[in-house]
Amino acid sequence: MSATISHTRSDHVHHGAKNEDGSKFRNGIFIYAEAGVVFQGLVQSLERTFPDLKIRLSSKLNETEEFDENTGLVLIHAGFAFDLADSVERCKHRFPHASITLMIDENSTGIHEYNTLFDSKQVQGLLPFSLKLDIWLAVVWLLLNGGEYYPSTIVRSMEKTAPAKSQGGNGQAKSAAGPMKSLTIREHQILELLSEGLQNKIIADRLALSEHTVKVHVHNLIRKLRVHNRTQAAAIYRDSIDQEEARPPFRGYSAPLQHPQSTYVMSQAV
Repeated sequence: MSATISHTRSDHVHHGAKNEDGSKFRNGIFIYAEAGVVFQGLVQSLERTFPDLKIRLSSKLNETEEFDENTGLVLIHAGFAFDLADSVERCKHRFPHASITLMIDENSTGIHEYNTLFDSKQVQGLLPFSLKLDIWLAVVWLLLNGGEYYPSTIVRSMEKTAPAKSQGGNGQAKSAAGPMKSLTIREHQILELLSEGLQNKIIADRLALSEHTVKVHVHNLIRKLRVHNRTQAAAIYRDSIDQEEARPPFRGYSAPLQHPQSTYVMSQAV
């Protein structure tokens, strides 16, 4: 029997059942974050608390590595992931039996994206760094056992400050009119589809591109717009859509370019 408390009233704490093999949890934790002193200290705390578990810290997600069915929990530093939704998707693919949890900073402006990932069951927990260490480790134990954690009080506090920060984001979007002009035709197409919430795989299918090519374009347009993730890039696109000079040349649903008029157009479209 599991118990769930709605996060609209209090913290959401879901106590999951044991694994099918009867064990409490699988034998590994994977941490995707910067390999600095802070997270190395976190690894040491986890190793002391869970001495029988293998704790790994990495700042890279290598697509060439084999599937890992033994890892029971993946902790992603949301502020470190360049493309958070894509990082979550890649972790779910590489660690098929693991729960995915976002480690979040309270001053982050990405709370709406975190909520979306949690509500859609893409992640099983939001783990603030502001929690006391003993509580933080207790939440990790809960997640390892198949539970869920949503810190409603902290999230509500973050949501209250988000509008003020998003206003600053609007200013950023206006100042991004110049960078918007620097995007290629293909990057405009991808940004439009990205703003509709589509994942890289779907965008690749719509535009007859490889998923890797789409990832490269997303990386480039995020860099050009001087933002940190695809959510902020989409916000800039929506803000600038009414500005004629920043409007994409044509809809992202159009067929891929077949006969470019010049080598210049070809270089801009690819």
